[in-house]
Amino acid sequence: MSNEFFMYLTGSALRCWVCSSNVNVMCNDPMNTTDHQAAFHVRTCDPGPYGSSKPICRKIVKREYGERVVIRQCSTPYHDEMDVTDGQCGNSITQPGRDVIESCHICSTDLCNSATNASAMRLLYFGAILLLAFTFHQSKYIL
Repeated sequence: MSNEFFMYLTGSALRCWVCSSNVNVMCNDPMNTTDHQAAFHVRTCDPGPYGSSKPICRKIVKREYGERVVIRQCSTPYHDEMDVTDGQCGNSITQPGRDVIESCHICSTDLCNSATNASAMRLLYFGAILLLAFTFHQSKYIL
């Protein structure tokens, strides 16, 4: 507890992107933070009540009334996310009703919630490697 208290005194608070694509389409994926930095709000996250919870950055991708919405926010972890510093959100984020959560990621480094979903990036990398391997394989038979 004393380390957390010291961290807040020294000014190393967490900063997150805070936006929603249903309000500003530039919040959608991929988010170009260099070109559109003025359009987004960077917030310094507050600790939980009485400093009890470390703040986190959260990125939620969901379907709201059939429309895809990306939400980036400062947050405090839910009870099932207390030990997660970089990974999937806990089950508490899922709420029955009109919204369908496609993905949710929490992280704990400055401005970490700008990234595209890690699994989508892995798929793109895998596809690029596969394309290069196929091209290389085909070029051996053309020569």
